[in-house]
Amino acid sequence: MAQYRVINADGDVIDTKEFSDATGAYDWLKTVEAPDDQLGVAMQVLDEGEWKNFEVSDGGTNANPSADA
Repeated sequence: MAQYRVINADGDVIDTKEFSDATGAYDWLKTVEAPDDQLGVAMQVLDEGEWKNFEVSDGGTNANPSADA
């Protein structure tokens, strides 16, 4: 199982969970709400001991979000 976490725009961890596949992690991300004062969130996956961006949401202002993984 892989470990995923959601962080806010300041890099603070909102929540962390483990999933057996990326689909479950992505479905979870869609349920996590950004704090009212934040534009969006990023989901990261723990890959070989390092947290890497898996999915980035900026609250809808960027049509082409990017990810590291």
